[in-house]
Amino acid sequence: MPDGDGLVLSDDLMSQLNEVLLERHRAEDLRRAGAGLTRTILLSGPPGVGKTMTARWLAQSLELPLLSLDLSTVVSSYLGSSGRNIKSVLDYAKSGPCVLLLDEFDAIAKRRDDDSDIGELKRIVNVILVELDRWPDTSLLIAATNHPQLLDTAVERRFDRTLVLPLPERDQRLAILTSLADGIGGAEPEKLALVADLTPETSSSDLTRLWSLSHRRSILRDSAPADELISELARGIESSGPSRDRLFLVMRDTLGMSNRQIANATGVSHPTVAAGIKRAEGAQHDGQAEQ
Repeated sequence: MPDGDGLVLSDDLMSQLNEVLLERHRAEDLRRAGAGLTRTILLSGPPGVGKTMTARWLAQSLELPLLSLDLSTVVSSYLGSSGRNIKSVLDYAKSGPCVLLLDEFDAIAKRRDDDSDIGELKRIVNVILVELDRWPDTSLLIAATNHPQLLDTAVERRFDRTLVLPLPERDQRLAILTSLADGIGGAEPEKLALVADLTPETSSSDLTRLWSLSHRRSILRDSAPADELISELARGIESSGPSRDRLFLVMRDTLGMSNRQIANATGVSHPTVAAGIKRAEGAQHDGQAEQ
């Protein structure tokens, strides 16, 4: 389970999460006013964007234990047992204050008009509807899904808050990398900024794996982590093409690296770098001429 300290989300999402914390700190005020607290949250978004880390962050911030259940492993082929298994877990979680994470929520809360599913799953949806309505405000139930379009609409409506976590924007990617590199020598800010620029459509989980691999290699090779990061990024780009050419150009113009340094960092020949930079400059010039 990832630690929640490195959570990086948009300002709007963090504002909503902090509001959940504030509700808990002023729980009695809300109860006296008949307003109630956020009891259930649905987190959706592509894999690796921080849904599990968000649950961990909330649990740490509220100083509550985190219970986690992967629902895709619970569903049983034996009639009736899945519903009983899930009910027993929910009953246990309600026995004391906690944060309960139901991961892979779509595994059980699918649309009831989906004819491809057995009747057991339809019964489980009804169990979930009842439990969401009865969930106590002393605990926080968080459901996470990569496929919100599969959820039964009645289930979605039962959640007090629905938060959509998108892939991180450029500034968020830089914040993630900076947090990972904190306290590690050789992680120059300008190189981390370059990686953030060149990793669109990359999840926070993928960035973390990229950093971890690069950090290990830097230790084994006695090199700078940021250099290994850029080298790994270059190897991940198609063997040839505009993306790699642009990377070469940015490495030269932004980082001040020579063609030979770029060649050493990316594992290609010096002439390949020179040719790629020339093509990138031509493409850049053509783009400016069209504007």
